[in-house]
Amino acid sequence: MTRPSPSPASSRYLDPSSTGFIVLLALTTAMQAIGTTFTLPALPAMARDFATTPDIAQLTLSAYLAGLATGQIFLGALSDRFGRRPVLLVGMGLFTVAGLGCTLAGDIWLLIALRVLQGFAGGAGMILGRAIVRDTFERERALKAMSVMVGVMTMMPMVSPFLGGIVLNFADWRWIFGFLTLIAGVLTVLAWLLIGESLKKPDPTATDPRRILANCLEIVRNPEAISFPFVSSLIFAGMFSFMAILPFIAIDSFGLTAAQGGWLVSLNGLALWSGALFNNRKAGRWPVRKLLNLSTGIALAASLIVLAAALAIAAGLLSGTPGLLLIFLPAIAYSFTFGISQPNCIVLSMHPVPHIAGTASALGSTIQMSLAAFLTWLAGYMYNGTPVALGICLAATAIISYLVYVMVAIRFTAVSAVSVVSARRT
Repeated sequence: MTRPSPSPASSRYLDPSSTGFIVLLALTTAMQAIGTTFTLPALPAMARDFATTPDIAQLTLSAYLAGLATGQIFLGALSDRFGRRPVLLVGMGLFTVAGLGCTLAGDIWLLIALRVLQGFAGGAGMILGRAIVRDTFERERALKAMSVMVGVMTMMPMVSPFLGGIVLNFADWRWIFGFLTLIAGVLTVLAWLLIGESLKKPDPTATDPRRILANCLEIVRNPEAISFPFVSSLIFAGMFSFMAILPFIAIDSFGLTAAQGGWLVSLNGLALWSGALFNNRKAGRWPVRKLLNLSTGIALAASLIVLAAALAIAAGLLSGTPGLLLIFLPAIAYSFTFGISQPNCIVLSMHPVPHIAGTASALGSTIQMSLAAFLTWLAGYMYNGTPVALGICLAATAIISYLVYVMVAIRFTAVSAVSVVSARRT
């Protein structure tokens, strides 16, 4: 059931019940993911063009993720006070301008600085797309709208690196940022023309730093609310270290091209999507504890296989196709588990703090992006031309995630899968 129809003054905008409205919201939300994954195949080319090292080139990704982490709570609070539409339009506009700067950047450090700004602005689409759905719809319709948005989001890690690889077959890395800027510009114009204001009652106290800090501290002090974000966020961080370093490993260890590395990253996105599909089919039939036992256990086992294979490759004991398979297949199994752990951990983290669920969601996303920014930097910093850095990052994140789960979070998984599905619908 939808909320009351918009006023006649807003009738020039898309009808919120229309498919076009949901698709446009989904695309604006997906800009954050496109800005991340579309550029991954270009990392080796950027390092070569700027005559720099892989770890410096990967700072363009870490900088973007750091910007996203910084912008989550800030942009959400601004939208609660001033409305969704102005913050969304300003954020998308800044994303487009920063993208143009990235396309023309003549210095790696300028590119890194612009990626911070682009990431900060990119958080607007991700946060406000969800907020507009919450403002506009009730129950079943909101669930359906969110399902479309999540579907588009999970498609991006599959499609974007593949398209980025194709672009690199015909042009240099700047064209990737050019296409990204064009897409963002078109979506900004469409949002300005077609998306109206959804917030019915702005909150003048939403940006009060004391209130934001108090809400965050309440979540941090609650072991149930804070442990689940770390369980899934650590796996997310490890997955991003894999996606960031894979194009370099493909070239240095297996003689593949940067474009082929991008296609491998796309297959990793397929694994993520498959995990989400698996979770959707088992939710309501399997207990949450069983799902999280499975996902954390597979992630731990897969990461240890990758680490062992990486050490064998570095020692010259493994090479060629067998080496690639022993690195790549367990790594995508690792990514498969994120599709299971993420939705369950999101719901369980908000379960004990329903009165500040929005802050809990934003804080969880901030933790996730911060850890991902750090791990992508760490993977690049440790990279020595072999997959060892990847093995260390995957094993470290999986081990810590597993320990957080079995030592803290597992105590709060008594909520049944049916309850989690119900919570998603409220």
